[in-house]
Amino acid sequence: MKIEPRIAEEKYYFAIVDESQLMNLANYLDGIVAIFREDEGLTAVVSEDIKDDIASLTDKDLEGPFALITLGAHTDLYAIGILAKITQALTREKIAVNAFSAYCHDHVFVPYERKEDAMRALGKSG
Repeated sequence: MKIEPRIAEEKYYFAIVDESQLMNLANYLDGIVAIFREDEGLTAVVSEDIKDDIASLTDKDLEGPFALITLGAHTDLYAIGILAKITQALTREKIAVNAFSAYCHDHVFVPYERKEDAMRALGKSG
């Protein structure tokens, strides 16, 4: 399977927000790319446009910036080894990666300053 990586030009940040702020997060849906519930709270991945607003909803520092790379191939939720292949390619280049699998595609967040290196590494991996 050809992975066909595509990169978003925006910068993204990770935030942890208490679940009591969920309705407040709804006010910023245009700038939120992902929300995931963890025991510690809601992890929200947000665009740079709303990072200051989201920062006001949490007592923790936001992490970032990150670049979002979407794997263009329509990936099956039962596919085996796709993320392993991606993370191995990025590991060889010493690029940190945070992966997210959605219904249609897999996505990875890499440090923004390493985005071009990541695209080259993924291009080599197939």
